[in-house]
Amino acid sequence: MKTLPLLSFLLVGLLASASAARLDLGAGKALHLVVPDAWTEGDLPDGIEGAGAPGRTVRYVTKDGSNDALLLTALPVPGDRLRDPAALRAMAEMSVQQFVAGSVEGKAEFKDLRFAGVSGLAVTFTDANLVGKPTVKDDYKAMTACFAYLGNGVVVTATIFTDDPAGRAYDEAMRVLRSLSLTLPKDAI
Repeated sequence: MKTLPLLSFLLVGLLASASAARLDLGAGKALHLVVPDAWTEGDLPDGIEGAGAPGRTVRYVTKDGSNDALLLTALPVPGDRLRDPAALRAMAEMSVQQFVAGSVEGKAEFKDLRFAGVSGLAVTFTDANLVGKPTVKDDYKAMTACFAYLGNGVVVTATIFTDDPAGRAYDEAMRVLRSLSLTLPKDAI
């Protein structure tokens, strides 16, 4: 059977089309992720700082110019309050309320999402004002907000912006989230 060489070739092809990135969170902590080669780090939207306190935010966009972006923020949180799924959900619900009224969905329907080795939450909103209209760069027809507590005082929030939640770029952004891992200082127990 010739499946092993074919599977090896496909695996090497997938790994070769992505690169590792590291976000320094301070205090010896770092967030690691795998970014597809079809994506690049982009400018942050006005009013968002990338390396300032209290957390770290980065934005990735597709190199081909499609109307897709991933905004990723790692925030320090005191204690382990967000380890409780109910507390994480309450924070997520409060964070997305501003999008409910203008969405096609009209409510926040959270789904469980496993990424960064932990369980998180995700909710997608479709902008009712943009349905059926032509694409306008950086004015996205849909967004998926994701939340996860990684432990060790770090919460990750990510937003996938897209015109096509069933598209290739959306799937690639989800793979970036699933690749996340947190490293701690070497002397941490």
